Amino acid sequence: MNIDGATATVFAELGFEPPLARGLFILSRSVGVLAHAWEQSREGTRIKGPMPPSIPYRYAGVPPRTVQRRPKASPTDCGS
Repeated sequence: MNIDGATATVFAELGFEPPLARGLFILSRSVGVLAHAWEQSREGTRIKGPMPPSIPYRYAGVPPRTVQRRPKASPTDCGS
């Protein structure tokens, strides 16, 4: 379950009617989106989300690695 499901459970346990719970969910999500936008505008970088083609993107993390495939096990192989 993600945070949205947990929030819905808390709102239900607190006795909020579904339309009010939905409004509170939308309000809290909107505040989060606005906070991200504000932080991005202050830092001049993107925090998350899809990158439009006009913004160059360069991955600077761990280089890709190759994984070798194991040979298929025969039907008589019991794994020992």
